[in-house]
Amino acid sequence: MAAFTFEVIRQGEAPVIFDVLAVPDEQAVWCQVEALALRIRNSDGAFIRVKNCKGEIVVRAGVATALASIETCSCTACPLKKGIEQLISLGSSVAAGLGVDFVPCDGRGDRSCKGGGVS
Repeated sequence: MAAFTFEVIRQGEAPVIFDVLAVPDEQAVWCQVEALALRIRNSDGAFIRVKNCKGEIVVRAGVATALASIETCSCTACPLKKGIEQLISLGSSVAAGLGVDFVPCDGRGDRSCKGGGVS
């Protein structure tokens, strides 16, 4: 497992370190990017940047892109999709029930968790 630093960048502001997580590899980072996008929800041109332990950028994606990526998941039990549905039904800006200990589904489709967004 390698450590990755997740930052949120909003226009005109300095990057804010949101979390440092140990994930198996760079491909597994994208699920966490989607989960972070769902947590912050307010895209307003915000970006999520992920750096590896060497400080190299491995992902830079808009929050809106990461949210749209969730919708492409083919898993019917996807917790991220359920999070989006909750947001829509509640009209909320905070993902209900999506904690920092979130574990994404294993059945992600060809897009999203298995490969989307990773450079």
